[in-house]
Amino acid sequence: MNPRKSCMMNNTHGQMYTLEGAASAIMMIFLISFIVQASPLTPLTSSSSHQQVEAQIETRGNDLMIVLDIVPDGDTYSPLKQAVIDWTGAEFNGQSEIYPAFVLNLADTFDSILLADGTAYNFEVLYLDNNNNWNSKRMFWNGRPSDNAITISKKITIHDEDDIKASFIPDISDTEFYNILDLRLTLWRM
Repeated sequence: MNPRKSCMMNNTHGQMYTLEGAASAIMMIFLISFIVQASPLTPLTSSSSHQQVEAQIETRGNDLMIVLDIVPDGDTYSPLKQAVIDWTGAEFNGQSEIYPAFVLNLADTFDSILLADGTAYNFEVLYLDNNNNWNSKRMFWNGRPSDNAITISKKITIHDEDDIKASFIPDISDTEFYNILDLRLTLWRM
């Protein structure tokens, strides 16, 4: 018999190394499995499904602002512009009483479309002051948005003939132009 062959057949070190390698691999699999299961997945944890929900909310908000800015047949203003013109500057928190009628109609539209599926919203009006700086005032406030909130913006122009009720919004021009408003709808999943 070849001395080299007999030495290899009686050597148990190779079998031990194989056994240790297999045991280490099994331990690593259990460790990785434990770490993955221990990681918390909360509603604020970023994931691809959460990004898809954000995209759906953004699309819904954009579509809503576009539809609200369309002037119905026989009307002078869109529902969005009419609500802003009639708004006196009062901030409406949560379930507070809302007035006048066009502002109430806007709130009802937001509630029926957004709150129905668990999407909270805030609505702010930004306007230029006489120094061309943007100032903001809340119209509807339903709480502090989450870190994953989406903001949709729509600009509308106000003219002198529109007779805006919010006296804090200044007339920044000597022409028929009154001011430009940036309407911001902030949306987040509750």
